[in-house]
Amino acid sequence: MKFFLILNLLVILSSTQIFAQYFPDPYRDPQENTVLGGLGMTWIDGQPFTTITLAPEFSFGQVGVGLNLQLLYDNNGDFKLRKDEFEDGPGFLRVIRYIRVGQKFEEYYVRVGALDRAILGNGFLMWNYNNGSNYDKRRIGLAADVDFGFAGFETVWSSVGTSTVRGVNLYMRPFRLLDDQNPIFRRFRVYANLVRDNDITDFSAQDSSRTLTAIGIGADLQWLDLAPLKSTLYADYAEFNDFGSGTALGINFVFPEFIGLMAVAVKFEKRFLNDQFVPSLFGPLYELQREIGVINSLQNATANEGYFGELAGHIVNRVRLVGSFQKLNGVDKSGILHLEASAPNLIPSIELRAWYDKLNIENFDDVTTLDINSVAAAEVGIQLNSFLLLSTIYRWYWVEDPNNPGFFKPVERVEPRLSFRYRF
Repeated sequence: MKFFLILNLLVILSSTQIFAQYFPDPYRDPQENTVLGGLGMTWIDGQPFTTITLAPEFSFGQVGVGLNLQLLYDNNGDFKLRKDEFEDGPGFLRVIRYIRVGQKFEEYYVRVGALDRAILGNGFLMWNYNNGSNYDKRRIGLAADVDFGFAGFETVWSSVGTSTVRGVNLYMRPFRLLDDQNPIFRRFRVYANLVRDNDITDFSAQDSSRTLTAIGIGADLQWLDLAPLKSTLYADYAEFNDFGSGTALGINFVFPEFIGLMAVAVKFEKRFLNDQFVPSLFGPLYELQREIGVINSLQNATANEGYFGELAGHIVNRVRLVGSFQKLNGVDKSGILHLEASAPNLIPSIELRAWYDKLNIENFDDVTTLDINSVAAAEVGIQLNSFLLLSTIYRWYWVEDPNNPGFFKPVERVEPRLSFRYRF
């Protein structure tokens, strides 16, 4: 378990990566056609299953489709199909990993299925939201963005047909309406956010269900847009209905190309928070937080200052990495870490991918320990020939404890398999 985690950390912390607005690699789906199917084994908390996987991806211009059908058969005598993945949630529709039109940060973008990195505005309310952090209960979500030039919108719906997380960001570039030709003013943008969760458990009120609503306003200005350097300034204000509010000031610097070897981006955000406010609450592990007491987290949050930092980049387009960290000053266990790494062709015939999210960090021991506050995945693949891929996938996520309804436990999952893969 720790081997995969430490390998992930070493790879990410040894390099740099890029921001999606300028280098959208982490946010882009593949634009190739792949037929992938395999046979292997899966160990879930030590219990073995025979696994059959079919995961094709198709791209037709701006349209892309990714499927993931996985059948697990119990090896303990009866060879029964494991049905946990298909109970509750979308059921059999979970095989739709995504259907998309366009790509994130293009003029138009629609995605149905898994939402891995949903962002609204500059992320002060919703940042890298993931509707499938519980791997067994992945949802069919919807993201839809349109940029008309002078105005536009971003939308997120965590689970189509339910009253769970929904959000919208409306923005405008007002100087474009005035036919202002100043390039800096034309890049000035104002925006407003609304995020709502209509079905959240309030453990402080006899487990009653309630609505959590957050609103925000902000502005950003790309004041530098040069070939070797780009930079954006931004400011955000947000508040939760019946709870508190907060403000953030941020800046990023992006070097699209550094002596032809790498791209580097740095983002820093200073946060000023009042009582009962949590920045970027709708984040990678929100689906876990909403189950174990997000209302309590808001109620217990005290006025403070904090920071958010992100370092990103790629190295000769072979290693792509993202690392970010946020923390409140003087508040124990307030650190939140997000890491991603991808090296599909760094070594010939070897593919490496990993990502990691962790809450409640106080020291490095917390970073290197997987527990209920963690979601992690790592994949190592070896291309044996033009058609055969030998790979191992490691996952650490969380599920509801069947013996203790309302309580959650971490799950460790290991999947070695041999796959047929054909790209065209």
